[in-house]
Amino acid sequence: MGLGRNGIAHARAHKKYGKSEIVALCDRDEKKLARYGKELGVSRLYSDESFFEDPHIEAVSINTGDIDHLKPFMLALKHGKHILVEKPLANTVEEVAMMVESVREADSNLKIQVGFILRWNPAFAEIFRLARTEKALGDIYYMESDYIHNLIYQKHQTDPATGHNWYLEDEYPMNGGGCHSIDLLRWFSGKEIVGVRGFSTHFAFPEMRHDDCQVALFRFEDGSIAKVASLYGVTCERLPMRSLRLYGTIGTIDGDQIAIGRYPQDEEEAKFRPIGVDPTRSHPFDLEILDWLDAILANRPPLVDMIDGANSTMASLCACRALDENTTVEIPVFGKDI
Repeated sequence: MGLGRNGIAHARAHKKYGKSEIVALCDRDEKKLARYGKELGVSRLYSDESFFEDPHIEAVSINTGDIDHLKPFMLALKHGKHILVEKPLANTVEEVAMMVESVREADSNLKIQVGFILRWNPAFAEIFRLARTEKALGDIYYMESDYIHNLIYQKHQTDPATGHNWYLEDEYPMNGGGCHSIDLLRWFSGKEIVGVRGFSTHFAFPEMRHDDCQVALFRFEDGSIAKVASLYGVTCERLPMRSLRLYGTIGTIDGDQIAIGRYPQDEEEAKFRPIGVDPTRSHPFDLEILDWLDAILANRPPLVDMIDGANSTMASLCACRALDENTTVEIPVFGKDI
């Protein structure tokens, strides 16, 4: 559902691996429906909610805009479908809470994946292994990761079916883009984010309703700190490795480099060396989709389950509130009870 760039990338990955069959497509734009139905060999084409009533559909990939995740998500749950929903999970705190509560009341066998795609990037997966499995950094106490991306082209992406450009009117950079970095830092740390404060400004992308430069400081449950910046109007290419830095008591990561001390508070400077895995600049949709399909087939949890996705999104949305209200915001955390 949703035949934008990500939706088509997902559909093509499904066709590539043959672990699933695309039986239906849904989009408000009937020209897109016809074009991609022909490309993908799909004849069941929908532009309304009857999509969810189709008994041939067992799983739904929701690739609508951020502001349009809630309704299809709830309908997919109601009709007993497995779900992959793009990040961020929703565009308001209230919507996230509604979605979590609905999953708690739904069939526990349904596999729900939230599309935080960077977890399938091989370099970030290796950093997770080093930080969480090997404990190579010791206790992580400070982290940085940024979403710095020239997205000026989004001012031209008005939906022909509605005449609305949600990128300009409804998107917060910290939620739409910064959530990627927030999710990575939660993943690497293994700790939940419980508070946020930040600042924002509006210089480089004046067409956006919300500030295009947003910076937040996050406090984790163990007292560690993280900084995330999200900038949408920069005049440069994307920075490698999301400007990632992790500082631990016995090790440090700077992008795709790691420095390990010989013992805690080593008195000598530890030298950086490559982590040994080349980062990819593309989105590994294939790996994300294969993980979701394997979770369905093997009846196991997906890599980014509902609670993980909800907690990352809640942190980004609370950061948006902190920026709007110029205050510190406490972040509610959903427990692993689904």
